[in-house]
Order: sequence, then C-alpha cells, then structure tokens
Amino acid sequence: MDAPAGSMIADRYLVERELGRGGMATVWLARDLPHDRFVAIKILHPDLAGAIGADRFIREVRLAARLQHPNIVPILDSGVLHPAEGPPLPWYAMAYLEGESLRARLAREEQLSVDEALRITRAVADALQAAHRQGVVHRDIKPDNILLSGGQVYVIDFGIAKALLETGSEKLTSTGLAIGTPAYMSPEQASAGRVDARTDQYSLATVLYEMLAGEPPFSGPTAQAILARRLAEPARPFRPVRPTVPVALEGTILRALERVPADRYADVTGFVAALEGGAGSGGQRERQRPRRIMLGVGVVALVLIGAFAVVSARRPRTHEVTPQVKALYDRGKRAYDRRTPGGTVEAIADYKAAIARDSSYTLAWAGLVNTYARALERGFVIPGLTHDSVLVLAVAAADRMLVSDSTSAAAWTAEAHIVRLVDPTDVGPSLRAVHQALALDSTAAEARHFLAMDLAESGDFGGAMAAWRRCVALNPRYKQGVGFMSIAHYWHRSYDSAAVWADSALALDANDYQAHTVAGAAAIERGDTVRSVAEFDAARRLSSEVELSNALAGTAMAHAGAGRLAEARASLRAADSIGAAYTPIPLHTAVYLAQAHSMLGETDKALLWLSRYQPRRDLHFQLHLRCDPPFDPIAGDPRFQALLIVPDPAPRRAC
Repeated sequence: MDAPAGSMIADRYLVERELGRGGMATVWLARDLPHDRFVAIKILHPDLAGAIGADRFIREVRLAARLQHPNIVPILDSGVLHPAEGPPLPWYAMAYLEGESLRARLAREEQLSVDEALRITRAVADALQAAHRQGVVHRDIKPDNILLSGGQVYVIDFGIAKALLETGSEKLTSTGLAIGTPAYMSPEQASAGRVDARTDQYSLATVLYEMLAGEPPFSGPTAQAILARRLAEPARPFRPVRPTVPVALEGTILRALERVPADRYADVTGFVAALEGGAGSGGQRERQRPRRIMLGVGVVALVLIGAFAVVSARRPRTHEVTPQVKALYDRGKRAYDRRTPGGTVEAIADYKAAIARDSSYTLAWAGLVNTYARALERGFVIPGLTHDSVLVLAVAAADRMLVSDSTSAAAWTAEAHIVRLVDPTDVGPSLRAVHQALALDSTAAEARHFLAMDLAESGDFGGAMAAWRRCVALNPRYKQGVGFMSIAHYWHRSYDSAAVWADSALALDANDYQAHTVAGAAAIERGDTVRSVAEFDAARRLSSEVELSNALAGTAMAHAGAGRLAEARASLRAADSIGAAYTPIPLHTAVYLAQAHSMLGETDKALLWLSRYQPRRDLHFQLHLRCDPPFDPIAGDPRFQALLIVPDPAPRRAC
C-alpha cells in the first residue's frame, strides 16, 4: 500500500514522508496529531501481510508493547489498514528518534573502537535482559534494529519476529518468507530448533564481532550458504585482522557464538560480565606478564628467547634489495599502473629482470603475478604466449612467490588475484587468500580492494561498498581503489557520485584509461553528452589492441546518447571488427560490445556477443550482467535472463 505525504492513518496520524523500506515493512514519518509529536509507523508489505493473520499479529504486537525500558523504543499504537485491493495490512507506531542505525554507523566506519563497541553491546544487553525477564525473545538482533540517538542506544522491533512466526509460520514457510536475518541468526534458529534467550545472545555476539572485525563471522553468496557455514563451522577468530582486541575479549565473544546453546553463557548478563572481565586484558598486558614473574635469570632468558622466537615466526620477513633491483621493480610497477597492453608487456620484462638479479625478492614475484593476472583479465596479448600458457606461468610464479615468503601480505594479495582467474566460478579460494593477507596486514589497501571484488561477485554489494570505502580510507592514492569507488557507484546508479570518484581517479593520473571510461559511462547516464564523448575519445587515444575495441564501444554509446546514430554505428563497426579477432573473446570486450549494441537497440547482436563468452558462470561476468546500467533495456529479454546464474525477471534494481 502507498502512503503518500498528506494521507491519514487511523484518523490521527498525518503522514509526512517515507523513511525507508526493509524486507518486512515500509517505514513512514508521521505526525501524531492529538499529541503533536512525530512517530515512525511501520506498515507490513502486502506479501508478508497476506501470509499471516493480521488481527492475531496485532494482538501479539500489543503484548510486545508492554515492554518498558530506557533502551527499548516503545510501540505506541497499532492497527490494520484495509486497502481497496489486496490483504489487510497490519501497522504499528513507534516513538521517532533522530539519529542513525548501527548499520549506517558501520557503513561509515566499518570498525569501532573496543570501548564504543562494548558501550553499545552493554546497552543492547540491558534491553534484552529486561525483555527476557518477561518471556520475550527478540529473534532479530542486527545492526539495522539498533538505533543510535543523542549518545544513547535503543533497540527496536521487540516481539515482531515472534509475532510473525506465531501468526503465520506455516504460511511463511510455504511462501519462502524467512524470519530473521541470515548473517545474525543462531544455528538453532536457522535449523528451526528451540529458540530461547540464548538465541539473542548469539545474535548480539555476532553484532559485537562485526563492530570489532568489520564483518560478521559468517558470510556467503546466498542466505543458504551463510546458514550452512554457521551450522557446519565454528566462528573464526578475528584477532588476526584486529590484533589490538584483547585475547580474553575475543574468547568471550567466540564462546557466545558456540553452535550449541548450552555452551554459551547462561544469559546476556553473564555474557556482558565476561566481556567486562576480558576487555582489560590485552595483548600488551600479556606480553608484559613474563617480565613481572620473579624467576631465575636463566629461566627468564629462556622465556624471553622463546617469546622472541614466536613473535619472529609471525613477523613478515625483511629483505634488503640493491638499488638496481629496486629500480627495476619501481619501473615495473609504473608500467603495470598504466593498465595498457604495452605497459603490461614492459612490466613483465622489468619484474623478470628484478627477479633474475634477486630471486628472493617477494614484491617482484607479486608484481609479476599481478601483471600476468592483468593480462588475463583484460585479454592483453603477451608476445609468444597463448592465453593458457600465461595462466600456467602465473600459477607457477605464485607458487614460487609464496615459497619465497609466506608471511607477506602482498604475496597473499597477489595469490588472491590469480586464483580468481584459475576458477572464476568460485570465490572461495580468493577469499581465503585475501583474508590471509589482511591477517598479516589489516592496512593493506590492495587486499581490501580484492576483498571488495570477491564480496561484490558473491552478491554482497553492501559489504563490497564498505570494503572499497575502507580501501580508499587506508590509501587515498591507490588508483585501483579510487577507480572502483567510481565503478561501484555507477553500478549502484549513483551517477553523480560515480562522476566525482572518476574525477578523483583522474586527478591522481590524467592518463588513467579506466577512469576515463567510467567518467564517460557516468556522463552518459547523467545526460552530459559532451563530457561522455570527450571521455571516451580520451580513452580511445590512450588505448591499443583489445582495449581499443572497448574504448570504441564506449564512443559508440556516447554518440548514441547524443543522438548521433550514424557516428555511433561507425564506431561500433570498428569495435566489432577488432573484437572479432580475439579468440577466446575477452570478458570485458564481450560486455562492452554488447552494451553498445543494446544502447543502439540491436538486442540480437548484443546477446550474440554475450553468448560468445565462456564460462558463462564466471562470477565477474555475472556481476556485469547484474549491475551494468546499459543492460537495463534488454534485462527482461528471456534470452538475457537465460545467461544469468539466478534469473531475475523482476524490474532491474541497482546493485
């Protein structure tokens, strides 16, 4: 049901505007006229309302409304709307608070300080304990249901998940609607087992884990994959990516995340008490403890030597390089950063020359692996090598690199880069490598970029955006990260932001081919035809070989957007001619040529180019199909839907 501004609910609430939409309801800001105050009104979605009994749902909501606690946003009123069409729609009104959700806070900051994370956890736990004493289990604790306002912490939607389950569990199951959020569900809730207060403890521990680690303990491409991992695996330690968190604090959180409820704390009060005890015992205190033990000098020496050996084993190796080797490496990196076929060939030669002089120089090996990967990704031709032989050389170089130094974050990042191409249909190996890189160096911006790519290709676009934001925060001059902030906003249909980030990438390097192409693409969607033509012309002048085909396809789209169809078709004929010479067809070439034909209304040709690319289940290929705006005009075509791993006949949504 629509509730436009100016409409009335229950003859007492004047609707002002929409505040947001979630999987369960739409939230509206309304004025409570009798009391002259603002309230937030949630109206259940019709699909959900149709699966449950509205009147019984309201009775359950009114029971939950009895909860009174300083950290609980109270339910003030409830009722049922009866639209002209569709099922009755339950609604309930809550106090309206100025502020933001914890989800919004984490989207900005990703990781919170230990003190702040514990402050939020204590407040939520107080609210939960008050509810548990009255027999109410929340069942859906997550960052979205935790509000931060005026320095205070509040929990919303108490009893709503219970009301949904108890009024329509069979119908909800039959319609495929789920209660609870997969990333925060306890194992017993995921497996439809018995739910009690320890379920909320598990979810709260998951939220605390995310506040400290930057991501929940379990992730995956689908809800089913997340739940399967939670049932099969214990939560992994997170101190490798956040070593400043005290050991005891990590242990407390992991206990609250045990798969068997009996292995957790008896209640949330016990959980918080254990947190308070563990928050003060950090790594620094533990390292100092052996010095305070009064032992004989010889024993102390042995302890210190042993401790030094352990620390040394975990510390990345240092490697002195000669000025000549360093100069070759730096020259190779500059060539690699040009992102052109010629620069790629030069980078391979320079990295190989550095390795020939110093075969233990891990960074040169990593550079070589990344350059081979770039050639494979973009379809660049390396003289004398076939596509398959480049992959073989890349894998061999990666193996040699990790033998040289398995404690290098740069090496594991390069490993993540190449394993994405060994099997482009499985993101698992790359995720494992990138997590190893971040465990070694949580400030590695390039590793954050590959984490973002893995998350985006897995379908977790929110997580990907957060990782890219973290990437550019760690290194604002990392061109790849800045460039992909532009691309990510373009995929999200935020074209003004895409243009701003593209300009930032161009400010770092005016000759960045990728930045010109995304600036041109964003300009097309913004209707800035002069800018779009200029940007793709710049990209065309910077490109050669297969990238020339891609740039000409962009030029065709720019001319088409400007209404110059003859010029657009001429550019596209040239692009088609170059692209047709490549076997197998490079992923991005198939995508860009298809987009240009789509924009010109040539659906059959667009689909023909897409059908030429293999493997069709390549996750990066699927990402372009799902997210690229130029495919919107043909997204509903059954032949396009057949290309998707998970067909989506509904109208296209921003990624």
